[in-house]
Amino acid sequence: MIYVLDTCVLFPTVVRNILLKLALSSEFTPKWSEKIMEEWLFSAKKKGLISIESAKIEIMQTKLRFPDAMCKFNDSSIEGYWLPDINDIHVLSVAIQSKSQGIITFNKKDFPNSILAKYNLFSINPDQFIADIYRKNPNLVSGIVCEELDEINSTYEKQMSIKGLLKKAQLPKLAKLAKLVS
Repeated sequence: MIYVLDTCVLFPTVVRNILLKLALSSEFTPKWSEKIMEEWLFSAKKKGLISIESAKIEIMQTKLRFPDAMCKFNDSSIEGYWLPDINDIHVLSVAIQSKSQGIITFNKKDFPNSILAKYNLFSINPDQFIADIYRKNPNLVSGIVCEELDEINSTYEKQMSIKGLLKKAQLPKLAKLAKLVS
């Protein structure tokens, strides 16, 4: 299965790390464009949660780990496409060009399934996407989440729980499922 990762799921570190580790485990094939990467850098700069240098390094590492994920995008490829937010049409174009099944995004209102269905696509929230994989392969997802938790807890003085980490990462469905095993 091929999915385009919208910028909003690449910028939050925990969500990105979980999704990319699932991709490395062959649960799906990620796709993006240089424009999506530029938006990631812009978001990092705007929110100021990490330095620009750190964001550039994360982007470079992501590109190196997934060299086949990059889709060429040109402005002429968006002619005739429509979405509620004109600034997201490039994401739709990447999904169509890469023959993706869907778009993983927190901004489902900007990618209505009624419009995406015309292109044999759908949008899905990362929480639902990861929870669906969890239902099929709980050990894989639990292991990935525990790795993330260990990494965060080794970095910060205040320790987090799995539920706290997932809620903070805007993954409440996954947090409820994780509660069943913790």
